[in-house]
Amino acid sequence: MKDLKKFTKATSTDMDAFFAEMMQDSSYRKLAKSEKAKLASAYAVLEARQNAVLSQQELANKSGVPKTTIARIEQGSNTSIETLAKIASVLGKQVRVSIV
Repeated sequence: MKDLKKFTKATSTDMDAFFAEMMQDSSYRKLAKSEKAKLASAYAVLEARQNAVLSQQELANKSGVPKTTIARIEQGSNTSIETLAKIASVLGKQVRVSIV
């Protein structure tokens, strides 16, 4: 077991240092920023749905948005503002878009 710990430590990368280094590259930085925005939207939908104590299927039934679309949104896929508005309305929320 000690050998495994030693090997793991010797071959592992400090992820914070790795990402700090990667963020120096402008193309990676742009991609990371885009992914972060998608994941923020995904988390917002997931959190609001869970706070409303609704399953994906229940939200789909109430919003008219297919369950598969809700699942994809919660996994970080892009969707339209119209679809997000339908979901938000059922959850008693609003969609806010800002370009800064």
